Amino acid sequence: MVDIYCVVWHDAQGGANVGWRDIKELKTLKPAIAVSVGAVLHQDEYKLIICPHVLLEEGELTEGDAELVIPTSWVTSLTKIYTLE
Repeated sequence: MVDIYCVVWHDAQGGANVGWRDIKELKTLKPAIAVSVGAVLHQDEYKLIICPHVLLEEGELTEGDAELVIPTSWVTSLTKIYTLE
């Protein structure tokens, strides 16, 4: 049995290649809000590792692809949305 989670988290943004902009405008920018879905491979006080593409054998995770390591302090919510049986 494998639980699938939706994680909402803050991410850095910037570096848009749109040319010169006023400093006042740049100061109004905010971090991005990202949403990722997958199996949680690891979670502790420092990091959350989530993997959206997994292979199952007899209900156990055996392989994964496109893992994402998110600093725990960036996570705003983690919600179980489905259980694979």
